[in-house]
Amino acid sequence: MLQEKHHQIFIEQTPTAIAMLDNNMVYLAASKQWLKDFKLEDEDIVGRSHYDIFPEIGDDWKEKNQLCLKGAIDICDEAPFYRKDGTKQWIYWDVRPWYKVNGEIGGLLMHTGDITAQKEKELKEKRFKNILSDTSEIARIGTWEIDLIKEKVLWSSMVYEIHEVPPEYEPSIASGLTFFENEVSRNSILQSLEQAKETGSPVNLNLKLKTAKGNDRWVKVIGKVECTNDIPTKIFGITQDVTSSMLSEQKLNIAHAELEAIFNSESAAVITTDKHGFINRFNKGAEEFLGYRAEEVLGLKKPADYLLKEEVEKFRSDIIKTFRGDVSSVGPDYNYRNENINDTREWTFRRKDGSTFPTLTTITAVNSGEGVNDGFIAVITDISKIKNVKNELKKKNDLLNLAEEISLMGHWQWNIIEDNAKWSKNLYALLDYVGEPVILDFPAYFKMVHDDDKENVFQHFEKAKDLQVFGKLTHRIITFTGRIKTIQILANVICNKKGETVEMVGTCQDVTEAKKEEQKLIDAKEELEIIAQKLSYQNKQLADFTHITSHNLRAPVANLNSLMEIYKLTEDKTERLDIFSKFDTVIDRLTLTLNTLIEALKTKISDTEEELENIDLNEILDNTTQTLSGVILKSGAVIKGDFSQFSGILYNRIYMESIFLNLIGNSIKYKAEDRTPEILITAKVKDGRNIIIFKDNGLGIDLKRHGHKLFGLNKVFHRHPDAKGVGLFLTKTQIESMGGTITASSEVNVGTAFIINFN
Repeated sequence: MLQEKHHQIFIEQTPTAIAMLDNNMVYLAASKQWLKDFKLEDEDIVGRSHYDIFPEIGDDWKEKNQLCLKGAIDICDEAPFYRKDGTKQWIYWDVRPWYKVNGEIGGLLMHTGDITAQKEKELKEKRFKNILSDTSEIARIGTWEIDLIKEKVLWSSMVYEIHEVPPEYEPSIASGLTFFENEVSRNSILQSLEQAKETGSPVNLNLKLKTAKGNDRWVKVIGKVECTNDIPTKIFGITQDVTSSMLSEQKLNIAHAELEAIFNSESAAVITTDKHGFINRFNKGAEEFLGYRAEEVLGLKKPADYLLKEEVEKFRSDIIKTFRGDVSSVGPDYNYRNENINDTREWTFRRKDGSTFPTLTTITAVNSGEGVNDGFIAVITDISKIKNVKNELKKKNDLLNLAEEISLMGHWQWNIIEDNAKWSKNLYALLDYVGEPVILDFPAYFKMVHDDDKENVFQHFEKAKDLQVFGKLTHRIITFTGRIKTIQILANVICNKKGETVEMVGTCQDVTEAKKEEQKLIDAKEELEIIAQKLSYQNKQLADFTHITSHNLRAPVANLNSLMEIYKLTEDKTERLDIFSKFDTVIDRLTLTLNTLIEALKTKISDTEEELENIDLNEILDNTTQTLSGVILKSGAVIKGDFSQFSGILYNRIYMESIFLNLIGNSIKYKAEDRTPEILITAKVKDGRNIIIFKDNGLGIDLKRHGHKLFGLNKVFHRHPDAKGVGLFLTKTQIESMGGTITASSEVNVGTAFIINFN
């Protein structure tokens, strides 16, 4: 007992918090620090149960105490102890048994410490660090440090993130400068660091950098100098990413500038009111529109002073319907200015001089930060010109509708991408549609196209889409009432910026009656053309026969003259008798020619089909040589005919005789002076067509010089007294009138060949 008493005295005098309890958890002794820590100075706890003193002790702690009474030791560095008054106390403890002299456990020794103040400080520091970390994350603030002695740079993780560099990156002053492309920025950094080292002045910079990933960032850099023995040894500070605020500021500045530009614009009026309805802003545009100076209205007038009363009442009624539903349920004291209004409509404004003009005005409520309506802002556009244009367009549209109605025309618009079409009112009427207009597509239109015209219409539209050009299209259509009409479509093709066909806009006209009249005109025209062609042909034939007559008669007369000249020069009676006998033949031939021409002239006036007959080329050649016997005799010309491939041909006899007479006569007329004329007429069949070739050995023609006018009327190529330039012209005309062609090949002083291709 004496030993226990000594222990109690020792415990009571111990400067730390110690308590001695028996096996029943009753206090035997407690130090003053124990009483102080647990606020028990005013209580006598010796002889009282530990659990009565601390009723807040739970079963878990009681179990631990029982284990210690059996020899266990319970140690805890820190734990919260919640007191019955609601406070929290942080403590540490060392609980272990004490032993009697005989070695038995006499109770427990509890050594504790109140670490509440220390713990709260730690928690406060932890909270501060967490707040600082969160703030750093939200505000994107990182810390940095420069050791001026070791020339070493340290960055926090946020600075790494701002520069977008990997964790293994080792920063330095030199490498840090590479993030700044602007030389001015680099110089300002170096200058600021140099001043900090020399004078200890703080660093405060706003810079733009480019990250390792190539992104632009704006940063604010702030730093302070740390000195040892008045010598700067470190610079530490923060780097904040202010990109977002800089961009917001730029956008805000742009928006502010735009708002200022709008407000100061003279082309749009901007008027604002306060919560009492008085005008408090009145821009230049408003002055121009209304004729008031700003000082005449600011704080003095309300918008109702320049608005029409009936329009204000209509506006009030519409606002009530929008925000309250029923106008009748709203009393006279209702103030629509308290509503969050955003309304755009046409208003009529009254100028200072009393004149009025139409406007398009947007009225918007201006809300305060508390959501209260502090007034309105009105943006006003003068739409006088627009209204005039609209009225003019309406008049023109009415005239267009009237013109479409009169001309049986309508217009349409086809959106190819969405495949829907819009038709004008007159187009619906043109197609016999009755009822409300409906949106149509291409298949609906195509269904009305006449079956015989569908392929042509489809191909026309496809071609228009590909070539982006729409040619005139006329086709038949079956209307909604089943009538067949002929319509004519004209259109323009519209393309987008990529050059793709996206739309067609055009007109559609009912040309049914016009087509009927057109067909009548076409039929009449065809009849007239047939008559005119017949008359023209007959006139041409008459003209041809006039030339033929004069030309064909000229040859026999010339032949007579040649025979007469020979007769005069010949003194031999026998020769004279022989020549005289030829006079008989030539005169008979001349008479026959005259009679034939007269009969042919009669024939030309009749049906042209009766002019064709089967002709023997040998007979034609014989007749020609008899007609030209005088010049043949005089020139000594040798004429041969080869008609072995064909000798008969269905042709106009007069024309064939004229062709032979002209071509053989020309060969004799333009003979070479140094050789006897040789003329060969050959009939050939080539590619199923009949060909006759007249070839001579005469003077020839320079086709390079005269080929273009070889068959021209009155065109001559040799200085011959009998050259008239008629024969070849008539020959070509006669051949072509029968559907054939004539060409020539020639060489000067060698000869000429005329090739006739018969139809």
